Amino acid sequence: MPFGRDMIGRMPKKRPSIEVSRLAVLAAGDEDALAEHAIALLGSGQRLAREAALGALIERPLAAARDALRALYFELDPDGAKRDQGTSMRVAIVRVLTAIGDVRDADIGVRSIDCYEQIFGDDVSWTLRVHGLRMLADMTPDLLPYYAIEHLDDQSPYRTEPASTAFALLAATGNYVPIYQWLLAGDRDPQVVANAFEVLAGAPREIVRRYVGRVIDVAIRKQDEAMYTVLVESIVEREFEEQYGAIARVLDSKLSDELYNYIALLLAGANRRPLLAILEQHLHVGRRPQIIVAALRVRPTPEAEAILRRWDAADAED
Repeated sequence: MPFGRDMIGRMPKKRPSIEVSRLAVLAAGDEDALAEHAIALLGSGQRLAREAALGALIERPLAAARDALRALYFELDPDGAKRDQGTSMRVAIVRVLTAIGDVRDADIGVRSIDCYEQIFGDDVSWTLRVHGLRMLADMTPDLLPYYAIEHLDDQSPYRTEPASTAFALLAATGNYVPIYQWLLAGDRDPQVVANAFEVLAGAPREIVRRYVGRVIDVAIRKQDEAMYTVLVESIVEREFEEQYGAIARVLDSKLSDELYNYIALLLAGANRRPLLAILEQHLHVGRRPQIIVAALRVRPTPEAEAILRRWDAADAED
């Protein structure tokens, strides 16, 4: 007798392994048979059976299982901390429904991004919010910016998600204004700023340049070396040539020897002509020429050696 809804009540309660093992056989065969069996397992009340069914449906999303998936989500969610501790089953449901792609399931995406569950003070539901945001990006792109904005500060000292996903989705959909507004809204953790600044790079160049100029002014005024580090690293690594002048301004500001040395090594290692020009300028007019000389000697490229020869020649004339 095939497995269907009428078999749910007769599922073995203590030995789900036989029913679960059938998934592997059915997964390679007929979709209808797989859907029927997966639906039966989802409704069985057995956690291991349900997890196995969800795993199979992640690999092979079947629209026929949609109603059962929705029913399971709404069964688990009201008391998720007990029924689905860690949200692993709900994450799987959201992933399968996203793959199925029925826009009527956007309500589950909204419910997912609103889920906050803790165990011993630790947020265990952030992964569900990440997948909920991705689901909404696919199903309600017009509303995504509103939902994503709600999660730009959704992070902790131990993780950058779901904020990183929210930033990435905004950038991928061309919604740079909320990213820019968030960056200007107040003091932020430098590492968080680095992540946001990276995705802001896709905004109009004038806006990126304007942001760097404003933040550099603030960092110089506050002598914020952590922010210096973030901005200089981002500018060099992402080759934001329009912002190279900001690096010269940083070198002109009050810096510790450690940070001055780090920036000099970063510019010398990049070995790009405009960055080497900054080093050469500060070699002659800066306050710490020996740090720059040492940085250029770490990687003796032809360009670096030419700068050092000019320096030695100028030193000999003096």
